Amino acid sequence: MAKIRIDSVMRESHPDKEVTFYRSYDKDGKLVETSYVQTETDYYSSGRQRVSTDNGKTWSEWVTIFEDKGGEHRDIIPGNEFGDEYSGGAGYSEGGSVLDENSGCRISVTSSCYQMNGRKGYYEYWDEGKDTMRFHAYYGFKRPDGSVVTRMFELEEGGEDYDPENPRKPAFLDKNCGIALEIRILPDGIPAALLWMSVPLCCKLAGVDVNTFFPSCPKLHRGLVLARFLWNAEKNDYDISYSNPIMLSDTQSARCVMEPQMTVLNSGRILMVFRASNVVQETWNTRVSPCAPNFKWYTYSDDNGKTFAPPMPWHFDTREVVYSSASMFNLFRSKKNGKLYWIGNFIEEPWRIFGNDPRWPLQICEVDDTYGHLIKDTLTVIDTVRDGQTEVELSNFGLLENRETLELEVRLTKIDFNGELQSEGHLYSEAWEYYISFE
Repeated sequence: MAKIRIDSVMRESHPDKEVTFYRSYDKDGKLVETSYVQTETDYYSSGRQRVSTDNGKTWSEWVTIFEDKGGEHRDIIPGNEFGDEYSGGAGYSEGGSVLDENSGCRISVTSSCYQMNGRKGYYEYWDEGKDTMRFHAYYGFKRPDGSVVTRMFELEEGGEDYDPENPRKPAFLDKNCGIALEIRILPDGIPAALLWMSVPLCCKLAGVDVNTFFPSCPKLHRGLVLARFLWNAEKNDYDISYSNPIMLSDTQSARCVMEPQMTVLNSGRILMVFRASNVVQETWNTRVSPCAPNFKWYTYSDDNGKTFAPPMPWHFDTREVVYSSASMFNLFRSKKNGKLYWIGNFIEEPWRIFGNDPRWPLQICEVDDTYGHLIKDTLTVIDTVRDGQTEVELSNFGLLENRETLELEVRLTKIDFNGELQSEGHLYSEAWEYYISFE
């Protein structure tokens, strides 16, 4: 078993806001640190960045990248009678693109979010089960001649893009709803985008009756589709093919599938791990059993993403399932030892799990590179509740592999201490950094 060492330090704490930090390297190799501030759940009111040319030894001054003015959300549509908010949209990002060797094009993906009734609509979605948040997925590509094309992913006919003159147009709000999560080059050299599309649309693609498969609240939740970009030289354009949709019924998960992580194993298998939810919520008409366990799920493809196996509970090599709350996680391959790791919340006592909680302890565990299961005797705790604590959220973290040391750096902001929830106005937070060294 490869040994790892974990060191941690609290960077700062705040009584009245959540401050998070993320680091990444830009295309020129500079280290970029981004910091965001939250005083409301799931909403950044400001963001800033600084740059280091010597891998973090010295830094530039902070530069503001966005900031709400006068307490008003920056994405509110000017003059909109409902206070609707709109962000994102079609575009091409050089920094987020991948190079397709088949065509010489660079391809990127983006998404947009239309939130009806603004912040009020956010709470209407979660508390009342109203379909107030509409997402759309886009791709853009730049040809070798420099020309750029941007389009919405159109998986159904009759859709239209956002029209600022008629923002609530049904052909926009009700069609092709989904999120583009990432784009990568598959082992066969084909670019592929992972799409998180609405349950009704996924059911339509799969030829499944949504009213039988997910009748509870299908428009609120999403399944997964992998889009493969096939270059058509005659058209000087791409043809897109889609995998079979990856879904869970509402008797298996109240929220279908969420926030997947996709990777390629050394065997060539494409592994996809995702979270699901056993939450019971009357306003969502949930059908999941109140005694249902919760765990991470997985699927895989052995044909370069054309088809995926039916989703199954993820498991260890001991055949134990990976009991876990509906919390976010990540997959990471170390350049130091070449091994693949999962970082997330494994819960030894499954009866404690309800919906997104608990989100501790936070662990790291090696992933088998042939089949994609976890290797139980490598499970190692990164952090957990500390002396005097009964609850804490150890989730929603950022990862960086340090280019000089090849250490894995985890940046995480702790909230929701001892049952005092951010969503209820308890805003105390602690920003932590963890340094993981591999053998």
